[in-house]
Amino acid sequence: MHQKRFAKGVYSFLPYLIEVFESHAVRHHAKWYRKFDYEPDSVGREENLEILLIDIFAMLLLTMPVWGTLMWFNPWGGIIFISVFFMHRFLWNTIHRQMHIPEDVIFRNWGAYRFLARHHFLHHQNARKNFNVVFPFTDILFGSVGVAQLKDVREMLRLGHILPRSVRTQRRLDRLGFPVLGANH
Repeated sequence: MHQKRFAKGVYSFLPYLIEVFESHAVRHHAKWYRKFDYEPDSVGREENLEILLIDIFAMLLLTMPVWGTLMWFNPWGGIIFISVFFMHRFLWNTIHRQMHIPEDVIFRNWGAYRFLARHHFLHHQNARKNFNVVFPFTDILFGSVGVAQLKDVREMLRLGHILPRSVRTQRRLDRLGFPVLGANH
């Protein structure tokens, strides 16, 4: 999604992949959502926030050799592989939208959500790091975890993805005039 990694012939055969690349890498990162939680353009606000069902079927088609082989040797392995695609889609569509268009939802204060939001925020700071919003352990596995800079920590505090650990720290931030909005204002 972030780089064109396939041979040119693959993109000729599957032009869908060009649209996926342009939608995410070009428009979502470079044009829209320069500010992580705010996009004033009504078109940009909605683009690439959700994984469409057609995207899942396209990815299942592309990964058919993997899950087909799993099905051949162990039907449950193939079923689990396919189920993870749909579970990922549901979770992505739920939390990715919340990260970019914050609303008052039940999970906004959960530590697990704030961890995933920090992980994704850092992806927007460096598109070569923190690729997986839903399963960040894959970034650990592939060595693509991003490290926060001081400016990133400040912004994550503002967004409420990092909360002050004590009342004393909160008061100090208040005295400095540093807004901490809580989990997704």
